[in-house]
Amino acid sequence: MSTNRKKLYSIEEYFEIEKASDIKHEYVFGEIFAMSGASPNHNRISGSIYLQLEQQLLDSTCEAFITDLRTRTHQQIYKYPDVVVACEPRFNTIRGLESLINPILIVEVLSHSTENFDREGKFQEYQQIDSLRYYLLVAQNEIFATLLTREDNNIWTHQSFSNLEDIIALPAINCRLTMRRTYLRVQFE
Repeated sequence: MSTNRKKLYSIEEYFEIEKASDIKHEYVFGEIFAMSGASPNHNRISGSIYLQLEQQLLDSTCEAFITDLRTRTHQQIYKYPDVVVACEPRFNTIRGLESLINPILIVEVLSHSTENFDREGKFQEYQQIDSLRYYLLVAQNEIFATLLTREDNNIWTHQSFSNLEDIIALPAINCRLTMRRTYLRVQFE
């Protein structure tokens, strides 16, 4: 009886593939996963959050990035969050490609196919980042967001937001996100 073994790639091989590819891939302990395209609502929400943050961070040492910024969550895990903020951003470079290593906020816009993994698996991976204070999950099929906050005692708390009048406060970066603006132009089925 034969078993098909998954091919595992070194980090150097992963970065060579990324360098030559037209699509993005995430890397998890030797496995490489192609990233799929996003829906219009996903893009509307990500873009709105990015714009809200970018406008509030203009006179700050913090900077917002959207979609295409590879982020190292662990020595063997590289992800592409939907939106990420870093204060005094630092990068590591492998094979000429940069990856953010000190995010303070990571935002993931949920889809049906990734929601469970974003809530559990990715959260476990992201918790390994020492600089991370906030993990924001935003639904695209309903008005709903969950903010996970790392407190000073390294305990994570969560808040939920389900009203267009709600405001998500991010005091560590001196920013606020309004749910109304986050869901601007989003069309629910």
